[in-house]
Amino acid sequence: MTVLTIPPIFDGHNDTLLNLYSPARGEGRSFFEHSSVGHIDLPRAREGGLGGGFFAVFVPNEGLIRDM
Repeated sequence: MTVLTIPPIFDGHNDTLLNLYSPARGEGRSFFEHSSVGHIDLPRAREGGLGGGFFAVFVPNEGLIRDM
């Protein structure tokens, strides 16, 4: 068993998916390469000791919107 000297960090709000591809801007970027765009990528997550993160995905219900 490994004892951690520094506890891992868990991010409860990150916009990873939003920053990886933005159809409004027509561009995207790789999560696996260091970037100055956005708040998170894998190299910076590892450097900062990120243990995990959570994010939500919103998918609109087109049928419900039409019926309103």
